[in-house]
Order: sequence, then structure tokens, then C-alpha cells
Amino acid sequence: MTPPRVKRALKQLERIWKRVVFRGLGALLPGKRAAFTPDWGARPHRVLYLRYDRIGDMIMATPLIRAIATSHPTIQLDVLASPTNAIVLAGNPHVRRVRTFDRKRFASFARTARVLRREHYDVVIDGMVLQPSVTMLILMLATGARYRIGIGGRANDFIYTLPVSPAPPGEHQIVQSAMTAVPFGVDVQRTSWRPELFVDAAERERAEATWRSDGAEGLRILVNIAAGEARRRWPPERVEAAIRGAREAASSCTILVMAPPADVAEAERIARASGARAVLPGLRDAFALVATADVVFTPDTSIAHAASAFAKPSVVLLIGGSGIFQPYETPGRFVYSPGPTLESLDAPPVIDALVSVIRAASAARAPRGSSPR
Repeated sequence: MTPPRVKRALKQLERIWKRVVFRGLGALLPGKRAAFTPDWGARPHRVLYLRYDRIGDMIMATPLIRAIATSHPTIQLDVLASPTNAIVLAGNPHVRRVRTFDRKRFASFARTARVLRREHYDVVIDGMVLQPSVTMLILMLATGARYRIGIGGRANDFIYTLPVSPAPPGEHQIVQSAMTAVPFGVDVQRTSWRPELFVDAAERERAEATWRSDGAEGLRILVNIAAGEARRRWPPERVEAAIRGAREAASSCTILVMAPPADVAEAERIARASGARAVLPGLRDAFALVATADVVFTPDTSIAHAASAFAKPSVVLLIGGSGIFQPYETPGRFVYSPGPTLESLDAPPVIDALVSVIRAASAARAPRGSSPR
């Protein structure tokens, strides 16, 4: 085990190394600090938004994409995504083109750099608002864009020609990102920052068929057990207890236990033990199931942010201290763990939250088919 003193020294060396790299690459970037923002309406402007990380992060970026793309009719917005999170933007009318970049493959750097240079972007936006990234700096350099927008006041502040002030500490990640829309004349306080997803008619019909496959009616409760990290997984026996509590609160209901193929065995065990049904949809079909559900029960994953996009009453399990990443303006209840993993979260408070949300959803249940988008 590395001693704490050595860890601190290595961390300091990493910060120094990044600062040197930032300044070295920053010196190669074209353009100087802009004294004023361009007249966006004077002519068409090609804008590139960089967001090549996780699925949930891309969902949380969708209101920013919307705000920038609709700020002026002359804005043509492209997004550089990862092979994993690009699917989030399927059907999004605010994006002209989605390009993919795999930062885990060295060959992807050269290919992406050539493509970005050929596009002659006027503006590039740094989507990594919480932590400076060397990869981001390299991609911004590759575009050759005259205007570079990002959060100022950090180690890489000097690379931006249009730096923006950060949001107050502790603000939600979506609000932190929203500040990069300010140079486009967007009023952060008066703009809706709810995420959005677009499911097409075929995706929605498949979801409806999944809900109807056993002929059951009543409230639709979607239980997601998947999580990107082990610390965000809730023990299966507690999931079973929560589902049994949900069925007691709404005896006439359909409960689906959703998981990716890697978790099929666990999903089926939970479903058998609790009287639910296991489903294994792809990501787009998972979004459609969220869109057609009445209540969503999930750990803090992309499904939680999908529930935010569709304004679905939800119970979301979160690790304590992660408030700036919680689903944005989502109806329902958030339950935080007392420890660094969800395993530290006992079943009773979760069941109480789930029963409360189910009863409220039952009382306010809208006619079937009225879900947004």
C-alpha cells in the first residue's frame, strides 16, 4: 500500500505535469482572448460541443445542447461523443451531426483530428466543466476553431478565448455546464435545464408491447438493477424486499426488473423471488421503457437521468455526497447511503420512499399514452 505522504507527492507531480502540458499545448492554439462575443446572427456559425464520457453525462448535457442550438437560427451544432454515449442523441433535432471519438484507442486521435480540422468549426466548447482534461485540450487544438469556450479560473483557463465564470460551488452539474451557454446570450436563470431524450414510434411500441406481454394492467413500475460501478449496486435481496413492498402498495401493477445481458441471471433471480418479470433491453429500448413507465426505481445510473428527461416519478439510490450529480428536477424521492457504497443503505428507508412515490403516482395516474415525447 502506498503511504499517504507518497500519494500526496505523486498527486502534486501530476498537477505540475498537467500544468506544463496545458501551457505547452495552449501556446499552439490559434486566437487570443476575445474582447467581446461574436455576432452569432450575422452569419452561420459551426459549433462543436465535446462530450465523450459516460451515458448519464450526455443525458445531462442535452439541455445545454438545446439551449445553444436554439439560441440563434444561424447556429449549426455538432457533438463529439464517445462510441458509448453517442446513442443518447439519436433523434435529437438540435444536433446537426454526431461524431464519435474513442479516447481508449490511440488511432482514434489521428482520425478524429483530421475530421475535425476539415469541418472548419468556428467554435468549440469544452464539456468537461468539473475537471480540466489534457485530451480535451488536444481535441480543441485539433479543431483550429477561433473561439474556444470553457469554464475559466482553472489550470487550463488560458486555452479559452471566451472563458466563462463558474457557477457557485455546490450547484448541480447541469447548472455548472449551463454557464458555457452564456456567450450565446442564454439567460441561465430563465432557461429550462431539464434533460431530454427522444424515442421514436417503433421504440415506444416495443416498450408498450413489453409492458402488455403478460396481460397485466395497473401501475407500471420499472426496476433497474444495473450500475456502472460496484459501489452503486444495491444488494439483490434488498431489491427483492423493495419490490415486495411495492406490490403491497399497488396490488394491481406490472413490475419489470430491467438489466443488461451481463446481469441476466441476477435479474431473473430477483424477478422469481419477488413476483416480477425480468427484461433485458438495449439502451434505446430501456429509454422507451422509462418513457412508458409510471414509476422508476433505480440506483444512480443513466436510467435515473432518463427518468429525469421524461419527468417520471422515481426513487433513486445515491451515494452520500453525490448531490451535484443527482437526477435534475426529477419528481419522487432520492435516498442517500450513509457510507461510500450503496451496500451501506438499508432496505426500510428505501421501501418507505418507494411506497410513498407509488401511492402518489397511483393517485395522480394519467391516462395511458400521455407520457411526454
